[in-house]
Amino acid sequence: MKYITGVLFIFFLLVLIYLLFRLWLEGRRERIAPSEITGETLPAELREDALRPLRQLNAYYERRDPEQVDACIDETMLPEELLILGTNPREIFHGREGAKRLLQGDWKYWGQLSLDVERTALSRAGSALYFVMRGQIRLDRWRFRIPIKITGILEKRDNLWHISKLQFINDLNTNYVIIAWVPALALTATLLLFGLSWLLSIF
Repeated sequence: MKYITGVLFIFFLLVLIYLLFRLWLEGRRERIAPSEITGETLPAELREDALRPLRQLNAYYERRDPEQVDACIDETMLPEELLILGTNPREIFHGREGAKRLLQGDWKYWGQLSLDVERTALSRAGSALYFVMRGQIRLDRWRFRIPIKITGILEKRDNLWHISKLQFINDLNTNYVIIAWVPALALTATLLLFGLSWLLSIF
């Protein structure tokens, strides 16, 4: 019995490692050669004006100075209309105070975010603009890089474009994470059975 459970344990461990490797491999591929996202062809001046708050947001994320959070919001966002969705389920932020919590948390505890602003896809949405921007996060502790997509809405106020909606999305194939539950549970079960069969062989 313990030999069978031992073999099954090794098998499910290898399956789990394979799935994690595929997840990492697809994430790496997406960072190096991301899938194309097309937007509208906008007049050059409009596109340049619309990218202004995104360039500034990227610059603030590069500096990661919590003391500059109010300046970042004032220059790039519309606090009274702001909704930000983070990568985690409970990360839902409204208004200036919500944006401050998100930005200060990101700059203190998250990894280094860098955004590919120049390749942002823009599309008209009535009088607003919808954008999709790619980037990557380098986690501080492990130097692990995660591809990310940021989507949102830009609105014009006083002849300047500002961000009114923002969503951060980890650009990973979560199917592998979902499928990995099966070998992870099987791995746990075979480990318990192996331990039980080993104890029974002693007694």
